[in-house]
Amino acid sequence: MIRAVVFDMGGTLLRYPRPGNGTWRESEERGIRRLYHYLVTQGHPIAAEEETFVARMFERLAQGWEQATGGRINLRAMDWIAAGAADHDLTLSDGALMEAVHHYARPLRDGVTAMPGAAATLAALRARGVRIGLISNTIWPGDLHREDLIALRLWQYIEYAVFSGDFGIWKPHPQVFLHVLDHLGVNPADAVFVGDNPKEDVRGAQQAGMRALWVRSLEFPLLPNILPDAVVENPGEIVPLLDAAGELPPLQQAQ
Repeated sequence: MIRAVVFDMGGTLLRYPRPGNGTWRESEERGIRRLYHYLVTQGHPIAAEEETFVARMFERLAQGWEQATGGRINLRAMDWIAAGAADHDLTLSDGALMEAVHHYARPLRDGVTAMPGAAATLAALRARGVRIGLISNTIWPGDLHREDLIALRLWQYIEYAVFSGDFGIWKPHPQVFLHVLDHLGVNPADAVFVGDNPKEDVRGAQQAGMRALWVRSLEFPLLPNILPDAVVENPGEIVPLLDAAGELPPLQQAQ
């Protein structure tokens, strides 16, 4: 019997707009351009053209992300921006760095929506007495994500959340999954993880002893050596799937 369902966030509970060619790089570049203009307008001289700054910052982000998911470093937006500024002999105060983070994240947050069936699924799981958690690999401060989850009326259902940049450990490391389950008071064998990234979500959860549902994704296709326990198109399919398998407690047993 499933006692807890833990969710990934982006691509699973939330859909972030992907303008242009729809790639992660193009989406991030919108935020980096906003960051560049913020720094310039605040009187911080940058000894590089905008395109050069954007390319270098994205390269730093991509390399850092690979290292973070590989368990070698932690990656936070403030540290990433501070390192980029240092390339131009700029030292920003903590307040200026946080303001820069907000400017960078704004274009990426604009237009974010809940995935189909997300709110109804969380409500249905809660009605069955199932514990609900969230783990997101992200460089943003958790407060920004909480604001979006609150605005989309999802946060009220989430009992415990971990945002990797704040926590310091990233998926697919089993420790982050076990940490959330410990707070929920549920054993891995009685929990399911739902996510769209085969490496970070499916493999990570299974290595922690959980079952894993893969949310079908064009951005993160399945890999031959990773086999999810089930596949769904969106969160709206989760409760019917688990119910049909007899894995959810009935409503009358919910506490």
